[in-house]
Amino acid sequence: MPDGRYSAEVLSRVREPQRVGTLPAGPGVGAGESGTLAHGTLIRISVRVDKDRVVEARFKAFGCSAAIASASLVAEWLEHTPLVEAAGLTPERVVQRLHLAPEREDVARMAVAAALGAIANAAEATSEK
Repeated sequence: MPDGRYSAEVLSRVREPQRVGTLPAGPGVGAGESGTLAHGTLIRISVRVDKDRVVEARFKAFGCSAAIASASLVAEWLEHTPLVEAAGLTPERVVQRLHLAPEREDVARMAVAAALGAIANAAEATSEK
């Protein structure tokens, strides 16, 4: 690993983040959150769902480089993904792609939990209309 702790993929996502931010409230928009600032890591994922697909995804992450990279990767994977496929996202897939050390696997779980929460929140908002 380039700096001894993080893979080149993690460092690339931290140095040149994509899909950073939040989505404005609107039809099909939902947000999910995992972690707390008090414990050092907070990940928030926002999605816009149209019919049976995530059409847009954004993230905000406060924490270590692995947390930022995990949230970035999850947002990338979600965008333009059918909901059925998005529901199958796993922390193990994130860990493998980013080559995360065992002590950083928890942030992959947090990113996936935030993503699944965002999808559920968007579905709730859509069904209430």
